[in-house]
Amino acid sequence: METTTTTIRGLAFDAILTETTHKDANGVLFYLAVVTLRSRKTGVERVARRSRIPGAGKALARDVQRLGVRALDRLAA
Repeated sequence: METTTTTIRGLAFDAILTETTHKDANGVLFYLAVVTLRSRKTGVERVARRSRIPGAGKALARDVQRLGVRALDRLAA
């Protein structure tokens, strides 16, 4: 099982993306992406989204780096 963590720093909060993948010889058996928002002021973490669609975490990280906070507006709602 392989776990990768990506932290995207912002001014008011950080977006932490944790992707867990388990593969065998035939392909992907298990994938889970969890997006957590951490307040920089208080350190409180809140799970914003979970996804089991392979590649969803990388797509979200790319959008946040490209669009900034506006990409996370739909997660906060």
